[in-house]
Amino acid sequence: MRIIIVGGGVVGYSLADQLLRDKHELSLIEADPELCEEISQKLDVQILTGSGTSPSLLREAGLPQAEMVLAVTPNDEVNLLVCAIAAQYDVKSRIARLRSSEFAEGSDIIDLHKLGVTSIIYPEKVLADHIMQFVETPHTLESANFEHGRILMRGFKVTENMELANRTPRQIRADISPIIILFSTLIRNGEGVIPDGETLIKPGDTLFALFPRESLDRFRKLVGIEKKNRKIIITGNSYATIELAKALDKTDYQVSFVDPDAEHANRAAALLSNIDVLHGSCTEPDLLRELNIDNASFFIAVSDEADYNMLSALLAKAEGAHEAIATTTESLHDKLFHSFGIDHVINPRLTTARAILDIISRGHIGAVVKLSDVDIEAVRFNVHDNSDAAGMKVKNIATKMKKGSIIGVIVREDRMILPEGETVIEAGDHVIVITHHRNLSTISRLFRPRRMF
Repeated sequence: MRIIIVGGGVVGYSLADQLLRDKHELSLIEADPELCEEISQKLDVQILTGSGTSPSLLREAGLPQAEMVLAVTPNDEVNLLVCAIAAQYDVKSRIARLRSSEFAEGSDIIDLHKLGVTSIIYPEKVLADHIMQFVETPHTLESANFEHGRILMRGFKVTENMELANRTPRQIRADISPIIILFSTLIRNGEGVIPDGETLIKPGDTLFALFPRESLDRFRKLVGIEKKNRKIIITGNSYATIELAKALDKTDYQVSFVDPDAEHANRAAALLSNIDVLHGSCTEPDLLRELNIDNASFFIAVSDEADYNMLSALLAKAEGAHEAIATTTESLHDKLFHSFGIDHVINPRLTTARAILDIISRGHIGAVVKLSDVDIEAVRFNVHDNSDAAGMKVKNIATKMKKGSIIGVIVREDRMILPEGETVIEAGDHVIVITHHRNLSTISRLFRPRRMF
């Protein structure tokens, strides 16, 4: 597929990196010459320096032949104009990254389709949704939702007191039937394996589970998640903080919102009905103690200032918060801050890139497992009418996939199916394959339309 990316920051770079791996034909437009030079040294992609709103530069990037345009600069107006120009060239898919809440999905203020946008990514909502994944399953190491939040993936450390410890997936499956939970990846001593029915799950293992949302309560029991300390403290002065507060407002948590910006705090208080909003800084230990931080299930820092997020999260952990989440755009610092005790360090730009990848192609969620430094991925493929896999039994497809790959889950309409050998793959299914990254190109051929080859 011919794709043009406008914007070479963290979002644009992450998209280009993954799309090149998927063998797409790319051009990238970025206004900053230094950033262009940096990207050119890392990626083998056509790079054009200048404004993505320039029709002539877009044509030079191959706009007349493009099937997709990704407008992911930090500027809403630029992204909208890029999509409007692309629409005049009949580019089929035009995705815009937009920050203003006035453009949020469901807004009745403006029709974005009339401006040329076919899909919108609202980074603040994407970030809030990702943080909520950790809130709904405390102590999770890694997390991803897909199929519009109907299918969940969670990674966690197995402990001795968990119901599933020292048991096999077959034993667990028999015990919880008809509840569906697939144990897709197990990491032991730094090595990742795809467990079968007889693999013994041991304390100390890191285990990734894949399950439909309706299995969430049973999953919580399996991993020993108890509903106690129902208190959350959030802090920040960003759009994302408001989005997160709105999401938490719908839960049964007792939520306190600490805003370091007085004007922003007043706006937040007007928007939130069931949340206490305070003006102050969570870098002050006395304020954290007044908030009874030691009784908090979560402390979440989501300001636009990474230093504030990190310092306040570190203080919150030191004062007794059970879990701390901080956002930062500096990915290089993730491991450092994890070593200091911050439970989750989230890069908003990377979450945005992953959300866009989910729209583009196959719902790629491999980064969830990659963060544990093993070469195993969970990848969703759409089964097309004329793909090789349509109409085939799982056991026959298995012979065509490389060793170390399994069809873990079939999503058919609103159902999640754990397939057996005789299960037939149907056109329109979404199939989640657990595999090694090196096998992806081979497996992709089974599910893509034949005309693409």
